[in-house]
Amino acid sequence: MTPKKILLMAHDVTLAHLGRPLQLANYLIADGHDVTLAASSESSRFLNGFPGRVHTLAPTGKARFIENLAKGRPVFDFESLKRFTEEDEALLATLRPDLVIGDFRITLSISARRQQVPYATITNAYWHPALSPRFIVPDLPMVRPLGVVLSQQLFDLARPFAFAYHARPLNALRRHYGMPSLGHDLRRTYTDADLAILSDIPSTYELSDDSILGALFVGPLAWSPDIPLPKWWSRLDTDRRTIYVTLGSSGAPGLLPNLIEQLSKLDVQLIVSTAGAAPPPPSEGVFCADYLPGDIAAARADLVVCNGGSPTAYQALGQGVPVLGIPGNLDQFLNMHYLEKAGVAITLRNADLTAGRVANAVSRLLEEPAFGISARETANECARYAPQRYVPAILSCVIKNHS
Repeated sequence: MTPKKILLMAHDVTLAHLGRPLQLANYLIADGHDVTLAASSESSRFLNGFPGRVHTLAPTGKARFIENLAKGRPVFDFESLKRFTEEDEALLATLRPDLVIGDFRITLSISARRQQVPYATITNAYWHPALSPRFIVPDLPMVRPLGVVLSQQLFDLARPFAFAYHARPLNALRRHYGMPSLGHDLRRTYTDADLAILSDIPSTYELSDDSILGALFVGPLAWSPDIPLPKWWSRLDTDRRTIYVTLGSSGAPGLLPNLIEQLSKLDVQLIVSTAGAAPPPPSEGVFCADYLPGDIAAARADLVVCNGGSPTAYQALGQGVPVLGIPGNLDQFLNMHYLEKAGVAITLRNADLTAGRVANAVSRLLEEPAFGISARETANECARYAPQRYVPAILSCVIKNHS
């Protein structure tokens, strides 16, 4: 294929939304394409040495996004989306790329169409309207006083209306620009594009490659920061079982000390990435760093404990390592729903982080052979879906679907 001029836009409210387009950008550059990666200044520390061009976007409002997510409010309001759209259009008009690829930059469903640029979005299959997952109530404020059972019943009743409410800001913006509404299903606002690039493997969903029209499974776009291993790495006991713990950039930092306390009571050593949160007090058998190369940490571990999000979960599964997920938001619960069905993970809610439940989950994941067998099968499947091999298919599908 003739080299293309490609813009990737990372709406980096979490590190996942930077990592996936950054990894894809590297594959596109290796394939000979002219690539620009746009991200906010908060991501600059991770872009040192990036071989393409970098464009700095305005701040994405990460703190407000995390707060809105935790409280069940729409994560973006009309005015913010309008600013993002205007920024999109200015950049598209200046660069005039052959195509644009976004990660959670949902305003591209407006701006790319208005600028007549082919557009693909990076997402996960569990957000696609073609699937019918079990929507598990996330850790909304009502869960603690009402309990999970009653909260789930209320959530089941309210979810369709909540999805419509959360979709309102983007639909209002579409009407502002004379474009039709995407309807009441929030998932359409996350997946509306000429192509949905699914950073998943279809077997997780019991699907085939071409099950979802307008979407392409490419395998996990697994990215790790290019940083050196900490000095304590050589002191790890190679004969002792190891658990890699990271709650990611969107995890509740207050959970980490309690979680480490529960895990440190077990006969394991802990490798901990705080992802910018304050490190726990030093203790024997607990090794902490601000950030770690997650692929190396997962490969060194017998178990990965994370917030249940797709990037870290697949980082573990790509190494054949099972996952203990502690999700908080709906995205993480959706991912864990399918990973549990696939037999590679166990979910614990935040309120379940007691000594007995943590110890029981860890014991099951480490001792029951089925989890390890399923995780290794998933690793083999991930290897078969190496995303770099899908670069030509991505480009041809985006351009074909746009025309």
